[in-house]
Amino acid sequence: MVTGESHAWVEAWVGDWVGYDPTAGDVPGERHVVVGYGRDYADVSPLRGIYSGGSVASLGVTVEVTRLA
Repeated sequence: MVTGESHAWVEAWVGDWVGYDPTAGDVPGERHVVVGYGRDYADVSPLRGIYSGGSVASLGVTVEVTRLA
């Protein structure tokens, strides 16, 4: 098992798609897992809607990657 962080990176079209991960200060590579594409955070936010509950909440994520070939 590998432990990592959940965050986003950006990609821009400059004749080809070029990505940058400002959190890690690196170019996205095989350690990055794409779970969604969007124009901004609202397009791919992990939670949407109205939250009703206690004032303390947290968000956790687990990603399992299986190599097929």
